Amino acid sequence: MPRFKSWDEIEPTATKAERALIERLRRAEDLVSNPGESKLPHITWSEVIDDKYDDRHIRATVLKTILLNFRFDPSDLQTLRIESCFISGPLDLSHQAELPSFHAHNCVFECGFKATSTRWTQDLQLTHCRIPYFHASGAELGGQLNADGSSFGFTKEPVPVEPDQTEPFTLNLQDAKIRDGALLRETHFLGAVMMNNLKVGGELNFQCASFCGAAAHAQCNVSKSANDRSAHIALDLTDATIGKTFYFADITDCAGNVKLTNLSATTFCDCGTNLAASDRHRNTPKLDLDGFTYSRIQGATDAKTRLIWLEQGESLTPTEREFFPQPYKQLAKVLYEMGHEEEATQIRVTLAQKLTRNSRSARIWFTGTEWKFFKVLLLLPTIWLGHVLHWFVGYGFRPGRSLIALVLLWLLATVPAHFAWEEGSFAPNSAVALQSDSWAKYDADHNHPPHPNPAKDWSLTSTIGRDWESFNRYAYAADLVVPIIDLGQTDAWAPSTTRGPCGWHLWWARWVFTLFGWIVTALGAAALTGIIRRE
Repeated sequence: MPRFKSWDEIEPTATKAERALIERLRRAEDLVSNPGESKLPHITWSEVIDDKYDDRHIRATVLKTILLNFRFDPSDLQTLRIESCFISGPLDLSHQAELPSFHAHNCVFECGFKATSTRWTQDLQLTHCRIPYFHASGAELGGQLNADGSSFGFTKEPVPVEPDQTEPFTLNLQDAKIRDGALLRETHFLGAVMMNNLKVGGELNFQCASFCGAAAHAQCNVSKSANDRSAHIALDLTDATIGKTFYFADITDCAGNVKLTNLSATTFCDCGTNLAASDRHRNTPKLDLDGFTYSRIQGATDAKTRLIWLEQGESLTPTEREFFPQPYKQLAKVLYEMGHEEEATQIRVTLAQKLTRNSRSARIWFTGTEWKFFKVLLLLPTIWLGHVLHWFVGYGFRPGRSLIALVLLWLLATVPAHFAWEEGSFAPNSAVALQSDSWAKYDADHNHPPHPNPAKDWSLTSTIGRDWESFNRYAYAADLVVPIIDLGQTDAWAPSTTRGPCGWHLWWARWVFTLFGWIVTALGAAALTGIIRRE
């Protein structure tokens, strides 16, 4: 298309909309063409070029000429506003400096809008517009970018692929700098949104947006396999920096992966958005959260919702499994600082479980099978230790579990102690008592009448027995289980292996109860001191 340098060159072929634009600029009025008009209809561009929409048709070359060259007295306008217009031809403002503010509302662009390495002094607004693509990598905006309600990529023509791109894009803001903020609410993207290394001084708002990154050449409801669609990128914010809040809430559709790798934001707001639920195509998008840092969360803070959110960042298939602990640590840190300590603890416990499981699976999958059996045997202690840490102390984050385990172990130990005593399988744990005449009387095989429970009878009727330590099943169980207390029961009484089955079983079980008592107590102490805690 021709490039104009003055109004005299434009005037002979000017459309009604272009003439109205010039007149308004001359009168210091910055709004042109059909204000308040509803959404423009879908048209064929031949109809626009044939003057059917002459009152709405503005050529891209005319817009470029005005933005680059025209200044009108007396106001020297710094903003060019157009509304409800058809923009024909490609609009290329690449590598320009000190461009004035440009506002387009309810407009339809025939071709893409390029503004690579362009510097805008103020705002750039493309609200409720339909644009094949917007390429502004390396651009600088002295104000705000506003594309609320717009549709990028909705065109019958293929979305172009630049030489440095791996897939079609509809919005490219790589390495761009926006001073105030970027508003992309209720915006629709048919193709990848590339924002690598974007710097935004204010907020980045994607509320109610939809991403169809895996269907760049067709409508959102095009049928494709899950594997094919999930391999594409819907949104890439790798290494981006957001000065204020990053809004990623109420996403209506997401057909592709979202990369938030090394993204930095002050506040993250997603209202608990679940991309898997928002994807109408039943293809679970991958949410890459490795390196994503933020100071606060706006939205759901319960552990259940947040764990679902974190799991979207893990690989989709076992063969691609790779676990990144940073997102869990970041979330736990933020929740704890916000006062949600219980939720933070649940996140940390889940992280410890995944770290244990992941390290275990990483060691078991290896090339060759001849040593696999031995490999599994070596892993059994690790598996057992992981379960013990989880059950008894919650990987160090729930030391109270050790107290509960100790109480349960104590109650369990009272059962065999009770039956062994009632069976008569206990005897004094002292050589002096065992050799006394009083004990021999009750313990004799030929005593008359017979004494089925000599220990009980001896302690109730004999002189020495009445002064001996009285047996108590609860105190005896506590002596067995709790290593840090001594109630004197195990020193005074001992089970016999020859008087009955209950005594025989208790004689062997007491070693098990003592061992587990030491293990549980040691784990509880280690959890309280933070020795085994995995942050």
